[in-house]
Amino acid sequence: MKDVPAEVLSYIMELLRELYFGEVVIIAQNGVLIQVERTEKMRVHPWTGLAKPHPWTSETEKNLRATIKRELASLYYGRLAIVVKQGTITHFDRLEKQRFMDGDGI
Repeated sequence: MKDVPAEVLSYIMELLRELYFGEVVIIAQNGVLIQVERTEKMRVHPWTGLAKPHPWTSETEKNLRATIKRELASLYYGRLAIVVKQGTITHFDRLEKQRFMDGDGI
């Protein structure tokens, strides 16, 4: 994938910073970032009020930015989902599609 513009990466980081449960999905086609989706989940049982994510350290944010850039650098067709649970990024789910350009498939 081509470089992600700094303002788009900042937007992704802001979405992640605000989540307590959910995911941010980044979609690429033809090596170009085309879409960012945010899904927020509210846990209602047991209800303890609206939880707030913990603030990140500057080192955490730096490492996360570098990881996102690295994961997206090799993504041509597909999606990268960044999963957040209890305000903490727990893992990345990566789905990569392989396109067969000659029209005959495999």
